[in-house]
Amino acid sequence: MSIVYLLLYIGRYTLIGGCALCIPQETVSERAEPKGAWQVRMDDMLAGSGVDFVHENGARGERYVVEPMSAGIALFDFDSDGLIDIYFVNGSLLNPQTGNLEAGNPTSGQATPAEPKAKNRLYRNLGNWKFEDVTDAAGVGDESYGLGVVAGDYDNDGDLDLYVSNFGPNVFYENNGDGSFTAWPNDALIANGPKFSAGACFVDIDRDGNLDLYVANYQKFTFDKHFQQRIGDYLFHPGPKDFPPEDHYLYKNVGDGTFQDVSVESGIRVLPYPGMGVIAGDLNGDDAPDIFVANDSFPNFLFLNNGTGKFTEEAAVSGLAVDRAGRANGNMGVEIADLNGDLLLDLFTTTYQDEMPVLYRQIVDGVFEDATHISKVEPTLYPHVSWGVGLEDFDNDSNKDIFVACGHFLDNIQFIDDRTKVKVKNFVLQNKGAGQFVDVTNQCGPALQVEESSRGAGFDDLDNDGRIDIVVLNSHAKPQILRNVPQSDDSTTAQNKWVQIQLVGTQSNRDAAGAKVIIETDLGKQLGMVHLGRGYQSHYGTRLHFGLGNASSATIRITWPSGATTTHPVESFNSIKQIVEPK
Repeated sequence: MSIVYLLLYIGRYTLIGGCALCIPQETVSERAEPKGAWQVRMDDMLAGSGVDFVHENGARGERYVVEPMSAGIALFDFDSDGLIDIYFVNGSLLNPQTGNLEAGNPTSGQATPAEPKAKNRLYRNLGNWKFEDVTDAAGVGDESYGLGVVAGDYDNDGDLDLYVSNFGPNVFYENNGDGSFTAWPNDALIANGPKFSAGACFVDIDRDGNLDLYVANYQKFTFDKHFQQRIGDYLFHPGPKDFPPEDHYLYKNVGDGTFQDVSVESGIRVLPYPGMGVIAGDLNGDDAPDIFVANDSFPNFLFLNNGTGKFTEEAAVSGLAVDRAGRANGNMGVEIADLNGDLLLDLFTTTYQDEMPVLYRQIVDGVFEDATHISKVEPTLYPHVSWGVGLEDFDNDSNKDIFVACGHFLDNIQFIDDRTKVKVKNFVLQNKGAGQFVDVTNQCGPALQVEESSRGAGFDDLDNDGRIDIVVLNSHAKPQILRNVPQSDDSTTAQNKWVQIQLVGTQSNRDAAGAKVIIETDLGKQLGMVHLGRGYQSHYGTRLHFGLGNASSATIRITWPSGATTTHPVESFNSIKQIVEPK
């Protein structure tokens, strides 16, 4: 086999400043030692839960470019009962003879009796790790080829609406407040046309109290343009540079139940790179919500907001466009959190094989550096494709840990690279303090030894016990629903304190998207922010979670999207606290 073919495919882009097979510095760095013993076990609760979802990626040997990209998940309380529910995005069969993207048919193919149609599924959380499939009753069982999802209260009526991005027209579900949703028609503006969409986020770009919508699109792909890559004797999927990239869109919420396309005048319509994960938040300290887009094999976007909903693209200036070697990675998902306790938000992007996931550490307002190596992010991630990501405090010690979902999609991968497989383990990295990490995957119990090809992942407290649980969507397989359990009741982790904060905006958007929360204890300070849309084309974590270790006192300071600031005492630890913005 030609080494040229091998380099071109594994790299997926023109190599700059080195060989795609060269071992990065991370793989020879010294490993971090844990600050303390890891005391968290993740138990898979799927069996007996009532969740019978099985993902369909549409793969039938044709190797369409869309097959690897599916799908994300949403963890959100759709019925406002205080329990976090699960929405799985599904793919579908891909059949160009019976489904046509350009005709506006979102199904992308008709199923045969032997293969019933796949659809998205909504599971209502009943408590005690039991779930009920309410997809049909809720009316959210879209049968399109699904890719991403985000939830948000677009009309400020007190219940969360749902936006699903597809290969084909996207779908917006308006929550009726009675357990059901109404789908907007396919010709609605925010259906985004018959495109190949990816991640999306709700963000109040001008802080007028109404949630606007950013939609990242991937490529201009239709079935008539399909071809397969050949490397030696083997066929593979096309890549991100094999079809023209698609423009991204920004839709302004007018406030009367309609949206307006402001992609051009807002400044986000720049180069049409293939976007994937999207997240919004203040990334330069001026309190205006910015937008970060993880682009696949092209430089990332960072759209800085001037405060009025006008943006300039500043990823290169800010240090977020490429990694420290100057490479535009095959970026998949993105997360934001303060990883080293300096009250500055850092970013973490997941990437393609032969690329490390990248930890971008913010060093001053709006300026970032690639700190992957010095933070000792696990070097054995290097051969694998990584997708979903969460920066969460799994052991409640006040330091954000990292979960990375991994898995390939090339059924012939072993013939060009035997260091990875289609199905591999996911990773848990413990933050031992000051943003230094160590791999503790093998200490998390049997459920983290399972090998699957994972995609979207979501993180929230599914049983309201104060510990962050994990839901993982596995491509063409059953999901995992992972319960966070201390390894013993008398462990330090079991004794660590916590508080969760549910913000309700009044002058701001009701979800308080973009709000910044600083919680100060006698042990230090932590920063959190409300995001609607994050990770790999997913949504989770709008109820902010703070692990507090053995703190004895705590105060909460909130900067609301409206600009108001409020301070609140924490009267009791180990509780969920709702805070309503003063009118």
